[in-house]
Amino acid sequence: MIQQQMTNKQNRRGFFKTMAGIAGLSVVAPALLNTVFGSSARADEQRRRAAPAAGGGGELPLVDPKDSVAKAVKYVEDHTKSPDSKGNACKACGFYAKKEDRNGKEVGTCTIFANKVVPSTGWCASWNKKA
Repeated sequence: MIQQQMTNKQNRRGFFKTMAGIAGLSVVAPALLNTVFGSSARADEQRRRAAPAAGGGGELPLVDPKDSVAKAVKYVEDHTKSPDSKGNACKACGFYAKKEDRNGKEVGTCTIFANKVVPSTGWCASWNKKA
């Protein structure tokens, strides 16, 4: 009987030691994994590469109508070529903001197309009247 009580105590002691180790590991593991794999450092580097260069040469590219996002929203560079546009163009859209004139044509940013610009004469199915 005494031997059985000692075995139970050892089992309980072992259980609590194991649980304490697991709890400690769950607190330390995320920081350790982040340090080992450096995911945040890689994400920062990718953002830096994707962002346009500060200064003169950082021109944003025009949206390619063949791009998957552009196809999904039926984007066209000239709203007059789409009967769905009903005469509406990017210039009058709430998602559009004028950025610059490029080759004599106005272009601007659009929240639909990140890190790209669209001509003011473009149109897509996400068109939303400016407030």
